Amino acid sequence: MDFELKKEHKAIQKEAHRFAEKEVIPRLNEETFKRDLVTLMGEMGFFGCAFPLRYGGTEMGFLGHSVVCEEISRADSGLRSLFNLQGMTVPYTIMEWGSQAAKDKYVKPLVLAQTLGCTCFSEPNAGSDLSSIETIIKDKGDHFLLNGSKTWISNGTVADIAIVYATFDRNLKHKGLCAVAVETDQPGWKTRETPKLGDKSSPIAEIHLDNVVAPKENLLGKWGDGFKVAMTALDRGRISVGSGAVGLAQACLDASVQYANQRVQFGKQIAHHQLVKGTIAEMVSQIEAARLLVRQGAWLNDQDNPFTREIAIAKYFSGEAVVKAAGMAMEIHGGMGYSLEMPVERYYRDAKLYQVGEGTANIMRLLIADDALGIKKANRPRLHVPSDFKDME
Repeated sequence: MDFELKKEHKAIQKEAHRFAEKEVIPRLNEETFKRDLVTLMGEMGFFGCAFPLRYGGTEMGFLGHSVVCEEISRADSGLRSLFNLQGMTVPYTIMEWGSQAAKDKYVKPLVLAQTLGCTCFSEPNAGSDLSSIETIIKDKGDHFLLNGSKTWISNGTVADIAIVYATFDRNLKHKGLCAVAVETDQPGWKTRETPKLGDKSSPIAEIHLDNVVAPKENLLGKWGDGFKVAMTALDRGRISVGSGAVGLAQACLDASVQYANQRVQFGKQIAHHQLVKGTIAEMVSQIEAARLLVRQGAWLNDQDNPFTREIAIAKYFSGEAVVKAAGMAMEIHGGMGYSLEMPVERYYRDAKLYQVGEGTANIMRLLIADDALGIKKANRPRLHVPSDFKDME
């Protein structure tokens, strides 16, 4: 097994680092959505690693996606959700499950960040339990009609294209779900931004759908395939979530090392105190383990192998690791960690989301445990694999 990144991965990692230093870090105090930064990232190909050339991609695979996402999140974790939405759960889902008309219309503009996307899973009464979705989709003959409400939708206030998960029969539970691409520029699409603790660079919204229309060619998969579509989207999304967690944890370590080498107490730098050394060692070990787990999941997907189990482990472990890293960074910084003058207070606020988004820590535990106990296997035969979408010479 080769743990060395390929030349192209190292090159785009270096490019992402330069971009973060030049464009992202100088604007960290602007805790708002920055459309111009998203546009630049799209133009630079940061969202296109997993996509073929014909859809604006760079064909660097999911491992490339993980590397770039980690590097940008190291600078601003709030931008991590854009990698999910512009590179995973919206355009890739359309490419994997959509009609040719939908692929041609939506995928490339999303990958290049010419348009913005959002994914509408959660509702007031449906979060981890997707089978409880209440948003209704009706087949009106020449179009679909959607009515309902969604909550905690990243990019919800700025998205041009949404993938909406809805049910045509609630009694069928997960077998009654459908997924459909919806254009948000219509009267029945209403949003309201939700204030939140961290991730200020990514707006989250409540969305109300009142007779929202979608053309028939925008159905993803077959009628009733919505749960299958959702599961594949969530697997891919966990690659970017895990990568973002590693990037943020690395930022916590970077800040802690710098501060420990500067702060003097009891006549010496605190880096020379054993308890500080022990904390740094714990952070390093957790981060390195999380990084390897995430990259393993991404690599398995690139090889067309099942990876649901592995990316669930990676997502769970990295989410725990980043929360611990943020707490330890606060400890090392002492009172200054609580100050708005230092970056670690922002890291502390941003970290908690990684235990919640794209499958909560408890859901990941259940998935991992059910697989280990033989109750339900996590990895299953794949209907589509990445090589299905590669451009042929």
